[in-house]
Amino acid sequence: MFKKIMSLFKSQPELANSITASAPPMSATIPSRTRMARSRRKTEGDWTQQPEEPSTAEQLYRLPSEYKCLHDLLVTNPKSRSGYSQIDHVVIGPRGIFVIETRNLTTGEIRGGRREANWTVSSSRIKMYNPLMQHRGHVEAIQAHLGDYKRVRMISMVTFTNRCRISVDPAVRYVQSDELIIYDHELVETILRKTEKLESEVPETVYKEQDIQAIYEMLSSANSTDSQIRAEHMEKAKGIK
Repeated sequence: MFKKIMSLFKSQPELANSITASAPPMSATIPSRTRMARSRRKTEGDWTQQPEEPSTAEQLYRLPSEYKCLHDLLVTNPKSRSGYSQIDHVVIGPRGIFVIETRNLTTGEIRGGRREANWTVSSSRIKMYNPLMQHRGHVEAIQAHLGDYKRVRMISMVTFTNRCRISVDPAVRYVQSDELIIYDHELVETILRKTEKLESEVPETVYKEQDIQAIYEMLSSANSTDSQIRAEHMEKAKGIK
């Protein structure tokens, strides 16, 4: 009897080894551009890997090669409190220039009219200054640095995340307008659709590769990269995004 009991204890390491050998190997690294997020369909303690949303710059690089993009521009603007305007993104295309501002609002319903100075957000008691009116100053600042290309078609775009709800004047939700309020995931599609619309309206207005490159170089030269100037601008512009 004693020998039988001892044989049972000796078999346990072998059992453990077989379980370990059959278990799938664990990944040493988490794939790039993923984040851990709770799964709504599982228990509170379960976690799943979900891909991060691409940044606006990453989205814009999906545009065809004839488009050129600039990001985080700081250009002089005498009408601004700081003497500068900071523009999130500029896309130079064969039919016009798209001046883009990104808003990172993550909750609430946005309501407002195209000509109303103040808009409301359901999740906040504080009213939002009409972002299109505010963005006009950025568009004008870009236009002032275009040299011989000042007559190029300018399209103002303000994007919001799809975690909020846009309930604004329908006129600024369609590509017919040169002032647009859209969700960030609609950005590339809207630029392409607007380009097609402009092509059908004014087919003779086409900017060739050398024109697009010239505009790109003008705006690149106008961009201030001085860290002190940028810091002073941020300090003076607090609360005015």
